[in-house]
Amino acid sequence: MLCYDFPKNLQLYKGYKHDYQMFIQHITPDSVRKSKLIVQPICFQSHWVLIVGKLKEKVWKLYDSLPNPKHKAICTEVIKQIHEDKAGVFPSDITTWKLQTVRGIPTQSNEYDCGIFVCKYMERAILKKKTDWASLKEWQKYMPKFRAELGYALCLTTKM
Repeated sequence: MLCYDFPKNLQLYKGYKHDYQMFIQHITPDSVRKSKLIVQPICFQSHWVLIVGKLKEKVWKLYDSLPNPKHKAICTEVIKQIHEDKAGVFPSDITTWKLQTVRGIPTQSNEYDCGIFVCKYMERAILKKKTDWASLKEWQKYMPKFRAELGYALCLTTKM
């Protein structure tokens, strides 16, 4: 997980440095060769977005439940940071891949559901079939259900 503070020149929060190192150490030439996607949630200024790198297509997809050009700019910086920290791991320069904002996805109508939206976007991104986003426009009204499902799933998978 990468957390950035947009106004402070995109520096890592000190408290997340350890989490970042744990994430980045798992990116190896072998893991990249065996993967199809890089799925990276990003939090900055209390807002979560998701970028998904499609390794074969050499493209980044940005999922943002509150679309804003600043969010795309921070994603570009995160991609640069991953590239710098893992130089030589990727078969091509991931900073040159096009960053496309995914359009027509469900968006939030409040200021606090972005994290759940990112979880749902991740769920859809890893599916092998194409998502019909038009049929999912009503996500906002199902947020209480999605939160409960996520909480239940976390309880089931938590080791005691």
